[in-house]
Amino acid sequence: MDSIQLEDLKKALLLHKDTLILDFRPHDLFDQGFISSSIFIGDQISRYHRLLKLNSENTIYAVPHEDAVETKMTLNKLGFENITIIEQDFDVEKLSDIGLLDLIITIEPDELAMDLPFDEKAKIIDLRSESSFQASHIKDAENITLEEFADIGTIAEIEEHENIYLFSNENDTSFAGSLIKRQGLHNFRKIKGSLQEIAETNKVKIIKEKSIKD
Repeated sequence: MDSIQLEDLKKALLLHKDTLILDFRPHDLFDQGFISSSIFIGDQISRYHRLLKLNSENTIYAVPHEDAVETKMTLNKLGFENITIIEQDFDVEKLSDIGLLDLIITIEPDELAMDLPFDEKAKIIDLRSESSFQASHIKDAENITLEEFADIGTIAEIEEHENIYLFSNENDTSFAGSLIKRQGLHNFRKIKGSLQEIAETNKVKIIKEKSIKD
């Protein structure tokens, strides 16, 4: 099995900045620290592979969760043969030391409640399906489904001065966040928790379907 050390990966990234790195670790580990420009996959490879429209001829650098062999087999089943496994035992400190560290800022519902009233540049993007959004959503949120958001053109429309807040399930917000980072935008936060937990702060208004009809 082909594998690569982080130091050698850094050299490869300097030569080919569009190198495709897929991270199969859970979202909480990914958010805390990942290789710059990598894309979060977690256990959603079939779905995210479809959204990314990956070419089977691409060379894939993969960060496995626990079993590198299983990760390679999963990619093989999707038609990928050019796979290089990135050493598994790296940590945030090591990534920082060699200049490859990136992370996703996450905020809890109570932090969101404190931020929004004072953030004039806030833009909340709800990545859920249109039907879920119409049923209930954070007031003033914009619905851009994950399918739309996976399009580079959609990300390109984000203004640099905007403070982006991403809302959906934690896998999808980590995935979307990694796509934003890959395009060079860093001014965003991932909202943790459910709409109910956000509503329970009593400071963030949730629009429900009944309100929309009225």
